[in-house]
This record gives sequence, structure tokens and C-alpha cells, in this order.
Amino acid sequence: MPNSLAYLMLMVWPIIMVVLFKKLPAPRALLISILGGYVILPPNTYFDLPLIPTLDKHTIPSLAALVLCLTMLDQKIRFFPQSRLVSILMLGFLLSPIVSALGNLEPVFAGPVVLPGMTARDAISEFLKHVIIIIPFVLGFNILSTPDNKREFLTLYMVIGLIYSIPILLEVRLSPQLNNWVYGFFPQLFWQQVRFGGFRPTVFLGHGLLVAFFVLMSFLATASLLRGSLGNDRWHKFGILVYLFAILILCKTVGAILFAVLFAPIVLFASSRIQRWVMLICAVFLIAYPILRAEDAIPVERILGYAAQIQAERAQSLEFRFENESMLLERAAEKPLTGWAFWNRNRNMDPETGRVLTVPDGYWVLIIGVLGWFGYICIFGMLIFPLLRLWARRKKCIGSPDEYVTNGIALMLSINLVDLIPNASINSMTWIMAGMLLAKSTAAVRDRSDEADVTVPQPDPPRVAHVRKPRGQAKATASAQLKNPHNKRRSRQTNT
Repeated sequence: MPNSLAYLMLMVWPIIMVVLFKKLPAPRALLISILGGYVILPPNTYFDLPLIPTLDKHTIPSLAALVLCLTMLDQKIRFFPQSRLVSILMLGFLLSPIVSALGNLEPVFAGPVVLPGMTARDAISEFLKHVIIIIPFVLGFNILSTPDNKREFLTLYMVIGLIYSIPILLEVRLSPQLNNWVYGFFPQLFWQQVRFGGFRPTVFLGHGLLVAFFVLMSFLATASLLRGSLGNDRWHKFGILVYLFAILILCKTVGAILFAVLFAPIVLFASSRIQRWVMLICAVFLIAYPILRAEDAIPVERILGYAAQIQAERAQSLEFRFENESMLLERAAEKPLTGWAFWNRNRNMDPETGRVLTVPDGYWVLIIGVLGWFGYICIFGMLIFPLLRLWARRKKCIGSPDEYVTNGIALMLSINLVDLIPNASINSMTWIMAGMLLAKSTAAVRDRSDEADVTVPQPDPPRVAHVRKPRGQAKATASAQLKNPHNKRRSRQTNT
């Protein structure tokens, strides 16, 4: 049970954001407000008001940021981007709860358990929730579109990662207790944080997986900054990179360490075109995986064999995930378009006892079960589209001053999207990255179209005044020119 300080922090955070927006430039204040709230505010703590979505560490900073940007900035905030396709996907994302609710008006019976059918109140509440979810995406393509904003994004991730390493080291040594000491409760099962003879830190993120993924993002942000550093600054960034990799290893999460080992060389050494091909591969994999998984085309047994070579416990955990995915996909196949809506209707239940039998670990299978393929296409379409647009412009990006900064953020987003297959690690920063990259890709296309439409005025050729000479004088001038050997040589060159 959260203590009073936990609820007080949620109430005070908007006031802190007001101070930040008054003292700092809007892009920096926005990034500190969202990312700072994510790493400091208590997890699993919220205000549950009627009809309004739960107000927690994710929704409160987003709502406060939108209000502050609308009231304190002179810049006009557009809710829909200039891309028509993304605007259609956004509209579909906002309407997907209503579509899902309309397809689930009937109750669900499982033994003594009765899950009620969806009502207009459920549809409106989820619609408002989706509006809040998409706020960081909107602010990303409105406010964080310049190269300086992107560098500040990477720098902020690096700095907060360094600061956060102190409580991480403390919990690695003393076990994950900070959330219990500060906010009065432990957010997850303690045994889930015991790994490889030690502890995985949770700090204020609620789970060791989320802490490891945050450190991974800080590590890749530092690698992106290192790519563009010069002189002594390059060695400073290199030292920070090595330090953050050591912190990542201490987080004891195999998936995050593998991502770092695979993607760090790509961020540091690969050319821009190769980096964008990697983005495309990640995007295609995310699109193809649910289809291949539904068709049972993924070599599950071989993957489990590789996992068993690392650790038998990890193989058992992965097998549990695969079994749950199969059961949840069978459940989702009964309503493929609209899904099963809310109140855990998407989960398999024992027909006699009503006990819930499945746990949706991956974000993709959760979305397909709740909102159907309609919601899945809208959500992941918005997140993938900026990567596809950057890949399509891979030949035109060479020589851009912010080329590797943009690619670094795009690779961070790619890893985040791939991680949504086994986990539900999506957060407000995921949407901000997608919004920033969408602004970059659409701005470049707009600049090229503007250049094509604008006709540069050409100066008129100078007019030579023609003076008519007397006939005799004209003949004398012509004969003199022919007798001149220089003019004869020029005439022969012209004829040849």
C-alpha cells in the first residue's frame, strides 16, 4: 500500500513542471518533466476518479505537459501531423476502444465468474485514456523537431542514466528496497528480482526489466553522442559508455545485455545506410512476428534450446511466455477484428472455476487480445511509420549534420519496439521518440517539395543596343576582322 509521500509526489509533480517550464526552454522542460517523472514517481500508485482514466506516473506528466504547452508557449500545437497516413492511424487509435466496446456488448461467463459487457462509460473512459497516451507523440512532433532538441534528448538520457546508477548500485548491493523505504511498498514479487546469485534493481520503475531497459537506452544514447564527439569530449563519452555498460551488466537482464552487444557496434561504427537498413529489419520483424506466431512458423523449440544453454531457469521462463502467447492468440482469434475489450476479457479462464489461466507478457499480444488487429495496426503503424520513412530517405541523408543523432534515436526506438514482443516496456518516451522522428521525416519531405515548387527567378539577359552603321563602314569593319589572324583562328575553332 503506497504511503502518503507517494500520493503527495503525484500531486506535486505538476507544480514542479510549472517551475521547469518557467525556468528552462520548452523542449528541455518537456523532456525533464516526462523522463524525470518516469524514473522518480512511484509505480502502481494512482488516483482513480469516476469516468476519468487513472492518474499515475505516466498520465499526470503527459496531461500537465499538454496544458503547459498550450498555455505558456506561443507556438501553435497541432494535434494531427502533416502526414495523412499517420493522421488516419491516430484517428483509428483513438476510435479503437469504441470499436472494441461495440463488438463486446455481451457478458462473458466462466464458471461462477461473470465479466459484464461493455458500456458507453467503458468506451468513453478508454477513449480518454488513449487521448492521454498519445500526448507525448503529439508534443514530440510539435516541439522536439530540431537537431538541437535531438542532441538534448540524448544528453538528458545519458545524464539521468548516470544519476540513476547510484540508486541502482545501492540496490544491487542491498537488494531492491528503495521503493519500499521511500514510498512504503514493494511493487512486484520479490523473488522475480533474484537473478544469477544476486538482485536485479527496481528503484522506482517497478520491475528489474524496466530498470535494465532504461539503462540500455542511456547506454545507446551515450553511444550516439560518442559517434559525433571530437577531442577530449570523445574520451569522456567513451568512459561514460563503459561505465553504463558495467551498470547494465549488474542489472542482470540477459535480453538488455544482448541488445547492447548487438546494437552498440551498429550505432558506433556502421554507416548511415546500414543503420537505416537495421531499422527496416526491426520494423519488418515486428510486423511479421504476430503473423508468423499465429501460423506457428516460429521455431520455438530451437529458441528454447538456445535459452537452456544460457540458464535452465531462463528457458523455463521463455517457455511459459510462449505457452501463454499460444493460448492468448487462440482466444484473440475468436474476435480478430475488435478483440475482447477490457476487464480481462481477453485472457483465458477456467470454464469451471473461472480462474485466469494466462498472463500477457508481450505488449503486442495484449493489444491484439484487447483491441484486435484493428487496434494493433493503428498503434504499431504510428510507431513504425517514422522508421519506414527514414529508411525510404536513406539515399538522401548522407552529409546531414544531425544524421547520426537521428539514426541513434531511431535505433533506440527500433530496440524498444522489438522489446515489445517479449515485454510491455512501452512508455511515454517511446511515443516521444516516434514523434521526434516523424517530425524529422515529414519536415525533410516538406523541404524537398518546397524546393521543387519554388521557381528561382533568373535575371533577364542583357540587351545589347544595335546601332546601324553606314554600309561602307560596315564593309570596312568586316574586312578588317577577316584580316586579323586571331579572328581567323577563332573562326576555324568554331567550325571544327
